[in-house]
Amino acid sequence: MKTLTMTAVIALASTLSISAFAESTVGKSIVLNQSYNRGNATVAVGYDNLASTGSINIKDSKVKESIVLNRSFNRGNATVAIGVANTASTGSVIIE
Repeated sequence: MKTLTMTAVIALASTLSISAFAESTVGKSIVLNQSYNRGNATVAVGYDNLASTGSINIKDSKVKESIVLNRSFNRGNATVAIGVANTASTGSVIIE
């Protein structure tokens, strides 16, 4: 299990996502999603898939004493999930 203590995490990608927070502890941090997306298509097809553009995914983790900001700007995007238990996200913050 990873332990992350940081002052800021900045996502400045328009076509990438950060999913490095799996099974971690995020404490006393600022998680900032500041992606700019224009004309992208995000699609998840099949069984139990994940497709994300300009998103931050924090899964199976503990987030405490932190600030989560989503300043993502999206225009003209299509986000589609087809199948069973799929997730497609564009410019979002997902904490599970």
